[in-house]
Amino acid sequence: MRRRLLLCACAMLALPVPYAAPRQLNIVFIPKARDQDFWTFMRQGVEQAVREAGNVSLTWRGPANNDDIDSQIQILGVYTRPGVDAIIIAPTDRLRLVEPVRKAAALGIKVVVVDSGLADKSPVNFISTDNVAAGRLAAERLAGQLNGPASVAVLRTVAGSASTDERAEGFLAYLRKFAPQITVVADEYGGGTRGKAYHKALAMLEQWPEVDGVFAVNESSSDGMLRALRQSGLAGKKKFVGFDTTDFLLDGVRKGDIQCLIIQNPRQMGYLGMKAAVAAARGEHAREPAIYTQAVAVTLENLDRPDIRNLLVP
Repeated sequence: MRRRLLLCACAMLALPVPYAAPRQLNIVFIPKARDQDFWTFMRQGVEQAVREAGNVSLTWRGPANNDDIDSQIQILGVYTRPGVDAIIIAPTDRLRLVEPVRKAAALGIKVVVVDSGLADKSPVNFISTDNVAAGRLAAERLAGQLNGPASVAVLRTVAGSASTDERAEGFLAYLRKFAPQITVVADEYGGGTRGKAYHKALAMLEQWPEVDGVFAVNESSSDGMLRALRQSGLAGKKKFVGFDTTDFLLDGVRKGDIQCLIIQNPRQMGYLGMKAAVAAARGEHAREPAIYTQAVAVTLENLDRPDIRNLLVP
């Protein structure tokens, strides 16, 4: 009898232990807006990371446009609740989102910030373009298009947006240091939609009709500036460096209305953001709390290169 019990015990010990799959994670992504191609690119990267991770339920919800700060705060509040493992957010305002993010972190939710910075250390990761460097690149390209003393105008989007303000500051710092012969005659905010940017750009061009060059800091401001230049009959007559990509903006490059677009890699940003959120939710510590991706200059000469096309087509 004792021998039989021993054999049974040994047999039980030899049985394979069932594989325990990681529990399903509930992760929420809150972009800045729903009205820009930039977020289509980013979602592709996010969804790729979700497929690779497995057992992730993704909720994607953002405000209509990137100056609707109140709506983004409300959305964050909705998902600051038990059962949410991680939130990935692109803050519309670096200051006003601080307290809502802290509330989520205090509840044990892992917060990852992408694209645009937050004035707080609650998030476990920050993944973004090196926006200061991207602004310097824009200034270098625009300065290269202008000969001798010249004037330029800068069209920003919304005050408090860390990413776009960093681009503008990088742009201005480069001109001060390396192109002092270029005068900045206007540096203004145009609003968070294409329509608002268009009307602001029209007003800028009316006030400064002799300006030699313009820089727009993101997709919506670039779109609005291009429409304003065309409406004013100034397209192709003013040197124009924009930011981000859409079919409309690429048409501007092909027609010579835009000399250069500074392009980010939102696909990679979204992919890395989701990877970081999954790792944090599963208890892993971030090896690199801040990760910066590079921006590239796209011109008529290189926009059909395969490596560039991959950044341009959603």
